[in-house]
Amino acid sequence: MPQFDTLIIGGTVVDGTGAAPRVADIALSNGVIVAIGHDLGDARETVDAEGLLVTPGWVDIHTHYDGQVTWDPVLAQSLWHGVTTVVMGNCGVGFAPARPDRHEWLIGLMEGVEDIPGKSLAAGLPWNWESFPEYLDALASVPRSIDIAAQVTHGALRAYVMGERGARNERATGEDIAKMAALTEEALRAGAVGFSSSRTSVHIAVDGEPVPGTFAEEEELVALGRAVRAAGHGLVEIVTAGVAGEDVEGLDREMAMIRRVAEVANCPVMFLLIQHNADAQQWRRQLAVCEEAAANGVTLIPQTAGRPVNILFCFEGEHPWRFMPSYQAIKDLSFPERLARLRDPAVRAALLAEKDPNDNGFSLLYRSPNLWAQTFFTGERLNHTPDRAQSVAAIAAREGRDPWAVAYDLLLEQEGHTFLMYTVTGYAEGNPDSVHELLLHPLTLLGLSDAGAHVRFVCDSGVHSYVLRQWSRDWPAGHPYHLPIEFVVKKLTSDNAKAYGFHDRGELLPGKRADLNLIDLPRLHAHTPEMRYDLPAGMPRLVERVDGYVATYVKGVVVQRAGHETGARPGRLIRGGNHH
Repeated sequence: MPQFDTLIIGGTVVDGTGAAPRVADIALSNGVIVAIGHDLGDARETVDAEGLLVTPGWVDIHTHYDGQVTWDPVLAQSLWHGVTTVVMGNCGVGFAPARPDRHEWLIGLMEGVEDIPGKSLAAGLPWNWESFPEYLDALASVPRSIDIAAQVTHGALRAYVMGERGARNERATGEDIAKMAALTEEALRAGAVGFSSSRTSVHIAVDGEPVPGTFAEEEELVALGRAVRAAGHGLVEIVTAGVAGEDVEGLDREMAMIRRVAEVANCPVMFLLIQHNADAQQWRRQLAVCEEAAANGVTLIPQTAGRPVNILFCFEGEHPWRFMPSYQAIKDLSFPERLARLRDPAVRAALLAEKDPNDNGFSLLYRSPNLWAQTFFTGERLNHTPDRAQSVAAIAAREGRDPWAVAYDLLLEQEGHTFLMYTVTGYAEGNPDSVHELLLHPLTLLGLSDAGAHVRFVCDSGVHSYVLRQWSRDWPAGHPYHLPIEFVVKKLTSDNAKAYGFHDRGELLPGKRADLNLIDLPRLHAHTPEMRYDLPAGMPRLVERVDGYVATYVKGVVVQRAGHETGARPGRLIRGGNHH
């Protein structure tokens, strides 16, 4: 009888611990790694991995699949890129707890903040829960390709406890806070892996209201952090005011506040840390707060991105004319009909003459004087660190034209499928220096894929592939931006797993989960994003296919081969506190 279920032989093992790559065989049985070495024995299946990287499956800590997981057991846009574990419930928005009369409002909150089509959520969500434990039970009943984990969110919690007062960000009473803390602890004990909140004015619901919790007082956040602490596992994730540069002075105050929350609640606090365009060096001040906190035994966790955060403008999805009156008149046409109208000289002239009537959310970004200096024409293949000479502003200066007209005409090329890339963060100085330094810092975690969110204009679910390809392969040893492959893999796997207490995965060691990727690194290449209309109600989303993942294993079972799902469903809901 064979000794093992699967034997992967001759691969270059990058084990997630930070150890140097080495050639070794890996034996798998019953979903677990049982041995690593040479001449291990025989198996029912032997896989030749010579010339391939063998890594742990990626652990993505920042997704917004809270609705999608109820109808989609695959999560292909993550699976294609080697992700085997995802954490959702970020940025303070989710769908539990949920009173029946709040369903439509919660959909509007998620649509406004994370740009997931409300029509899709309304068509896809089964709403077979009210409490957060019931939500987890509903998720646990569905077999999956990969593992999922959920956080309880401030927006849903405030609305559940406080009703309209919570939805409108009124001040919480002591009784309100006590009820929210009790429900948070209940959610964590049922298996939530954390609590999340958002405080940025960029995050608004479709009704124009900020996310519940945006103006929560320190007392409220401390109580919720203490509830997480009382449950014995998990962390608090906060999107700070000023994160996108909308309030520079406010962000400095926020850092002092979250440091106090982490200390008083005795609970780890994670926050999003990126370079923004309003103050290109503010991230350094934020890191200094984290370093001081760490020196005093207080845990602040900066979560950063593996590349500049970009909005992809295209006439099929997001673009700066989307809210203008002339566009509103054609927005519901099919894309071919809409494109024909956009090519009409009269429509073009009207749109170029109009102003966005909104004064919140992304509309504020489109009024930035640096909009076109930070927007790049990258051609048929996206370049996430583009040359300044390819900015719309630079092209307009060379051609002696208005940048709005240049951008409009570029977006009409390739039958309307051209992308312009607006670098929201991480490229304020025209280079990836800040991203490089943030990735290297020992306190930072790599996240911010936003997988499942901003479906028409952000396509960062493949950031894991990008980090491996760009920082380790395409910027080779000796290049000033090069990151050793063992460092990158650790950042993508065990660092993130340990932050959430997922101690059974993230490293290729005996006794750990058999979540693995076999990667042909020279062939690793992401395709240009494309729009698909496969969300519920036929709504669109951008997807990014990738070459180079020879196979992905979850719990020892192959869930994809060369970018094609196998149909296997070894994945499950992870319940926090149950990992050893």
